[in-house]
Amino acid sequence: MPQPLTGPLVGQHILVTRPAGQAAVLMAGVEQLGGRATHVPFLAIKTASDLSDLESIAAHLETYRACVFVSANAVHTAWPVLTRHQPWPEYLAAAVVGPGTARVLRQLCVSHVLQPEVQFDSEGLLSLPFFSPEQCQGRAFALIRGEGGRDLIARTLRDRGARVDEVSVYQRSLDLEAVIRTAQLMETDQPSAMIVTSSESLQRFMGSAPEVLARAMHLLTIVVPHARIAQCAADLGYENVVVCDGGDDGILRFLQTYNESSLTDEPGMEAL
Repeated sequence: MPQPLTGPLVGQHILVTRPAGQAAVLMAGVEQLGGRATHVPFLAIKTASDLSDLESIAAHLETYRACVFVSANAVHTAWPVLTRHQPWPEYLAAAVVGPGTARVLRQLCVSHVLQPEVQFDSEGLLSLPFFSPEQCQGRAFALIRGEGGRDLIARTLRDRGARVDEVSVYQRSLDLEAVIRTAQLMETDQPSAMIVTSSESLQRFMGSAPEVLARAMHLLTIVVPHARIAQCAADLGYENVVVCDGGDDGILRFLQTYNESSLTDEPGMEAL
């Protein structure tokens, strides 16, 4: 009789809240670790209506020391415009805050990708020698971002003497089905933990959740890749918050120890 597969997430049901199109790695990883994954996007991503500033950046790509993409959404939205009339300049650096965005750029054959080695946030990126004051003075940078969010990168680069041409290429809003789908899930197949990778997504969701749903959500373990998101979760009433390393790989490394067990040698359970 075949032995059942066992793994770190056996018996666990994980709610993944990334936007549509960005959850495949986490979903596959959870299932490979023996758990079940349900994807309910908390945020909807919509391309900005006016991309004229992005077209201007595309026309002068060769003038920039680097093009900074704040997220994978920024890459996906901007790439068709940036490369419509010419290929990406081989010498031009693409800078990112996290490994997920770096992976997207490498899949697009960008050879010079800059990212923090450990601290996957704006502070980590700005601490790289590439962005030291002497390297920024008198240089130009393009910054591709979404509407809202932190302005630390642009402000710091300007303080260091750089010119920053920034453009918002997408808008974030609460996914219209997020609250309904999550409420149904909590009633019929309640998760044991939830992965949240954006403070804004959690804020928007909890701001629209009925009180009964909010109370139920507060009972979940919430896994986040940054202390800033953890603080947001705590402010919103979550008590069981776990901070792990950033990026999909960091989240999955943490989930390998979630049940305080180790991977077996059974087929399909290789270390991620």
